[in-house]
Amino acid sequence: MSIQAKLENGARNTDSTVVELNRIVTQAEELLKTLGEEGGAAAEAVRQRVLRTVNQAKVRLADASTRVRGAATDAARATDTYVHDNPWKAIAYGAAAGAAVALIASMLTDRD
Repeated sequence: MSIQAKLENGARNTDSTVVELNRIVTQAEELLKTLGEEGGAAAEAVRQRVLRTVNQAKVRLADASTRVRGAATDAARATDTYVHDNPWKAIAYGAAAGAAVALIASMLTDRD
């Protein structure tokens, strides 16, 4: 699997994880609302459900964070390998990017 595909897959997984976490938080808020004025065993049962839900959200968030960090590390390694294998191409790309930025900057300053 290419680095680009891994990054795109990681972004999709992260998006779905964020949606899932939002669902979990909404569910937790609803559970807290049902707690209301209740006391005793019913209130304790709801509290336990909320705690389980929040813990699930924390675990999923930690997993998503780890996946994103892993994809970024893979991209950094791939870039490092490419630059070491193709130093002149990397220099040319950097020079082209610098020239493009300089051209845009000069066009913007000439406008004023």
